[in-house]
Amino acid sequence: MKSYNVDYVIKAISTLLDDGELVYIGLNSIPSLIASFMARDLYGKKIRIIGVAEASNPSKVTLSPSTGNPFFVEAAPVMITADAFDLAQKGKLDVMFLGPAQIDEEANVNLTIIGNDYYNPKVKLPGGAATAFILPLSKKAILWNLKHSKRSLVKKVDFVTGTAKFSNNKVFVVTNLGVLRYNREDRKWYLDAIYPFSSYEKVVENTEFEIKRRDNERLIDLTDEDLRFINNMDPYNLRSALENL
Repeated sequence: MKSYNVDYVIKAISTLLDDGELVYIGLNSIPSLIASFMARDLYGKKIRIIGVAEASNPSKVTLSPSTGNPFFVEAAPVMITADAFDLAQKGKLDVMFLGPAQIDEEANVNLTIIGNDYYNPKVKLPGGAATAFILPLSKKAILWNLKHSKRSLVKKVDFVTGTAKFSNNKVFVVTNLGVLRYNREDRKWYLDAIYPFSSYEKVVENTEFEIKRRDNERLIDLTDEDLRFINNMDPYNLRSALENL
């Protein structure tokens, strides 16, 4: 059964979700969308899924190019974005996802520009929407990036769109090479998990900041059951387009 690198990212994200969590899915976040339903419906985790499509824990979805499309969910109660953000403000939002272009050693993220001149950037990115507001408020932030390299995991981001630096939340980065976890005690990133085709050495080689190692990082592999679930959720292989971003 054919798999993509993004499928490992999806499974990795699903393993980071825990029973009892309220999980918020933002715009254009196919990996976190599939992962959240995978955690709930395949692995039986008791999570509640909300997001920019403004549906409260829908029974199922029909995957579309935009996870903000209000028509991609089937019969579900409505939870408007303002109410979801209000929950974040009250400390009741457990998990949120972001797909930054850059992440740095201090848990800053960049979704704004590449380059040091804001008015004349090398690349103009989509922007952070509510990143600055919601990133430090969520109890667990799961950042995902499908091109793990020294251009994406950098010593210092070109622009601070948002930061978890001054928060006390849990922060993870899930990439096409593995999972990193931010340790607030020593302000360092640790390798939490790898895939069958990656390694600690490969992660270090492709990261600009220091990555520390635990005694036994997790190995995340895909089963046929995992792949069947992912393919059923994404029958048109929309996620495959993410391989070449």
